[in-house]
Amino acid sequence: MPVPRLIVPGLYELELPIPLGTVNVFFILTAGGVTLIDTGYPDRGRGVLAGLHALGRAITDVRHIIVTHHHVDHAGNVATLQAQSDAQVWMHPLDAEQVARGQALRPTAHSAQGWFNQLAFGVAKWLMPTTITPTAIDRQVTDNDVIPIAGGFKVIHIPGHSAGQIGLYWPAQQTLFVADAVMHRGKSLQAPIILEEEAVAAASLQRLDRYTFTTLCFGHGQSLTETAAATFHRYISMNAS
Repeated sequence: MPVPRLIVPGLYELELPIPLGTVNVFFILTAGGVTLIDTGYPDRGRGVLAGLHALGRAITDVRHIIVTHHHVDHAGNVATLQAQSDAQVWMHPLDAEQVARGQALRPTAHSAQGWFNQLAFGVAKWLMPTTITPTAIDRQVTDNDVIPIAGGFKVIHIPGHSAGQIGLYWPAQQTLFVADAVMHRGKSLQAPIILEEEAVAAASLQRLDRYTFTTLCFGHGQSLTETAAATFHRYISMNAS
């Protein structure tokens, strides 16, 4: 089972398997407990529980779960982990509605441009479920809200990949979480395989580029530290419309 990797003080990244790749779950450790960012692909929470155990924590230490968007690899265990921990779950209302219905993919979702993305999208739709266990979301957050954890996480609404997708900015650690607005695959940044609206996704990247950060965390791919800002700005410049 994968072991969480320290990114910055108080922040750990856990890379969990999914069909065709991996997805990240993040743990924020504070004196008041543990906060999860995303919950992984449905496995009844086993991967997350193992990650907590590796950090010397238990599911009962989890106080908050922030879900960046409703896709099955990010919200797949939210119902299980919420029930086991009694944590507060935070989401944007547009995707909170989908989780309450148990819907993990909108009908408007389609592949990004390119033969690889088209192939990967087709295989993913065949392999991965489009439903999850429904659950009600406790706290709905919108653009510029601040989640009062570890000095504050600013919510950034970044639709395009999913209408209710959010990123998070953690000023205390100069860390930016971009969810699936962009992926870190191999040695390069790449567009997500799935999109709902291309122009909206491009605008979301421009919004993220306004923040000052030294650490960049992705839904897919290892976090960047030393080269984070330069790599991200270069990607934005190369893909500007």
